[in-house]
Amino acid sequence: MDASRDNPPPYAFVTRVYRSSLRPVVVPIALITGIWTLVWYIGLFKEIKTDDDNHEKKLATFAIALGALYLAAALIEFFGVAAGATQRFALIRIYSFLSVVAAVLVIGAGLVRVIVHFMLKGELISECTTLASNKKVDFTWGIWGPHLDKALSPDQASTWCNNAWSHDSWSEIISLIVEILLMAFLTLLAFSYAHQSQQDFVAPQRLPAAYAPPYAAAGPTYAAPQVHYEPPAGPPPGFLDEDGKPPGYGGGEGHADRKGADIDDGDPFSDFEERR
Repeated sequence: MDASRDNPPPYAFVTRVYRSSLRPVVVPIALITGIWTLVWYIGLFKEIKTDDDNHEKKLATFAIALGALYLAAALIEFFGVAAGATQRFALIRIYSFLSVVAAVLVIGAGLVRVIVHFMLKGELISECTTLASNKKVDFTWGIWGPHLDKALSPDQASTWCNNAWSHDSWSEIISLIVEILLMAFLTLLAFSYAHQSQQDFVAPQRLPAAYAPPYAAAGPTYAAPQVHYEPPAGPPPGFLDEDGKPPGYGGGEGHADRKGADIDDGDPFSDFEERR
């Protein structure tokens, strides 16, 4: 026997914990995730021009790649919102598989951000110093980093940017962990919602029990039920005599009459002699 068939799928615990419809949970979370990934895409899209203006081609290339990943993930999540809003089983099932793709995209993008943050430290600090000391205002390091609203001297800018890079290092790592947990949970929700929608889709097509004949599951041939009756206790009615004895049977020496009384006249031929 295949042991995998006996084990429930990984997302089964969600339906056991949350037995109501998962639609009010999946749709808002997919919407929030879609908006969140779209914000990342917009921020990286703006970063492309900044990197090009400061001749940081490597940073611009990574910004384009990361922006594409976040945009694809946002489109998948918005598709999930539409699938949940229309409650069409085919769309919900497609979204459940696409949620795995979205999880890989978001987690992959977070991992690339961490790698770029440490691998291109010099380019990031150099660009930050140039922007901070060139009368650039309203500058933010990363999406979680500190905010600068005034121009600094080159030395001040270098110190500020190095501190900002150190602060953003922890932010990037924590953000990656949160993305892994969030996307794993959202994927489980999507598959649980698809499984729940499949049950709702199949249930109305089944024949109601009130109209199903009791022998419907027996196959094309119907076997009449075997009914066994136990015999009543005691002998049949009228079998016993009024004395409570069974009727006697004649024959042989000392035979009995109908009432069971013994007849013994000593001479078995006495009746024959009397008739002669």
